[in-house]
Amino acid sequence: MSELRIENLKTHFHTREGIVRAVDGVNFSIAKGEVVGLVGESGSGKTVTCHSILNLLPSPPAQIEDGKIFLDEENLLSASNERMRSLRGKEISMVFQDPMSCLNPYMTILEQVAEPLIIHKIADPAQALEKAMEMLIRVGVDKIRDRKGAFPHEFSGGMRQRAMIAMALATKPNLLLADEPTTALDVTVQAKILRLLKSLCQDFGTSVLFVSHDLSVVAEIADRVVVMYQGKIVEENDTQSLFRSPSHPYVKALIACRPTLRTQVQVLPTVADFIGDRVRKVKKANHKTEITKQIEREELIATYDLSVHFGQREKQEGIIRAVDHVNLSIERGKTIGLVGESGSGKSTLGRAILRLVKITSGRVVQHKQNVDELRGDALLAFRKKMQIVFQDPHASLNPRLTIEETLLEPLVVHRIGLNGKERLERVVGLLEEVGLESSHLHRYPHEFSGGQRQRICVARALTTEPEFIVCDECVSAMDVSVQAQVLNLLRELQKNRSLTYLFISHDLSVVKYMSDAIAVMREGKIEEFGTAKDIYGNPKSAYTQELLDSIPKSSLLWK
Repeated sequence: MSELRIENLKTHFHTREGIVRAVDGVNFSIAKGEVVGLVGESGSGKTVTCHSILNLLPSPPAQIEDGKIFLDEENLLSASNERMRSLRGKEISMVFQDPMSCLNPYMTILEQVAEPLIIHKIADPAQALEKAMEMLIRVGVDKIRDRKGAFPHEFSGGMRQRAMIAMALATKPNLLLADEPTTALDVTVQAKILRLLKSLCQDFGTSVLFVSHDLSVVAEIADRVVVMYQGKIVEENDTQSLFRSPSHPYVKALIACRPTLRTQVQVLPTVADFIGDRVRKVKKANHKTEITKQIEREELIATYDLSVHFGQREKQEGIIRAVDHVNLSIERGKTIGLVGESGSGKSTLGRAILRLVKITSGRVVQHKQNVDELRGDALLAFRKKMQIVFQDPHASLNPRLTIEETLLEPLVVHRIGLNGKERLERVVGLLEEVGLESSHLHRYPHEFSGGQRQRICVARALTTEPEFIVCDECVSAMDVSVQAQVLNLLRELQKNRSLTYLFISHDLSVVKYMSDAIAVMREGKIEEFGTAKDIYGNPKSAYTQELLDSIPKSSLLWK
């Protein structure tokens, strides 16, 4: 068991635009066996704090200007590279925020979970694979029994996140740095992971720094909560005291921004409503094409007996039925929520509708036209009107393109805008709509936090002025304040442009807030379909009830 103590930590980034004080005089500690929640907006310095502990920051541009980080009585900032390598993955493990960018695409999932056991000589290769298998099953990757040779790209985002958690826990570390460990997980697996982390703390005395933007999860697991804002700690208290009687306006804002199953408001409050000009409000959409009259009910997208299977057809036992005979109708201007466990086929269904994966059987119909028959200019026009916000923002952005180039590309491809100046004005306007600034244009994706990258993906989806957007966990990587801003933005855009959404999420509170109707998906099939009121108030399926029962219902936030 180990104790962590951080004293006056200052981590700055020396960039072309100047010095960014990502962490600016942070002090807090984690006792042996204690779980400390670290919350705050995207870009507040949470992840940089974790990376500073493990000395994982790129230098340059990062530089630890001042402070000390003690693991028991050892100052990690004075430790040699060899000493840090011996600590990483054994004494201190970390669950990183973007599983796809952290997992090795050339190694199987099983090999990667076993790797730290072999490197630190905890087990020989054969034993390590056995222990890795046990840990993967324990965190919910049951499919590993039949897919021992599977690589990261063959798993869903939630499954990859579970694999990252299994890798971090395999060595039974003394300190676990969990950076958004449940962001990509559905509520049932999230509940299982939280129970696993709690049992680990009790059984092995593991200390946990739990970084998350989901306040209900933090309230469920943390003993104490530390709140960061603009690189500084603005409030620290035990969990019950902080959530029941927060003293700082920023903390009050974070609690108020999060939608719950009881949320009735049309527009969610944002941080700016509580602390004024210190946080800029997101601008409302302002388009000349604003639709003011009532749109008649019109079916925009429909699937008929749609199936998407993966695997070799001649080997029927090896086929994965990701989508299995799904019938779904989506009306123009409406939002259909799609919920279900990780691996249930939600993302595959969204991609099949957009012709991003090959359909095995069945049809997708847009405006009464078979999508699978589109070719050439007709297909390009379809691509313009149908967009997607992918689940993993890091993997879906080109690391070689600046944000300006990323947002200009679809405008050029689809010939939107009269000239470069007009296109650039559109790009700046989109950035401001999603809560970013024009000064961010010349940065690359790796220079942003996870939540900021997701906002860029939302802006990119809006560049072509689409009529239908698949939102695949589009707010899962965002903190609650930015999530509120983007949800308000999506609803405002829907009102102004008559946008239609297929809103995929594991956060049932967000789905309820956004959706007109909800489809519950399980093992490739639609388990239940109905209005949000019916699904949440009177679920007909035992599976739906299980999902609802798994939502963190801490009395601190569900008053």
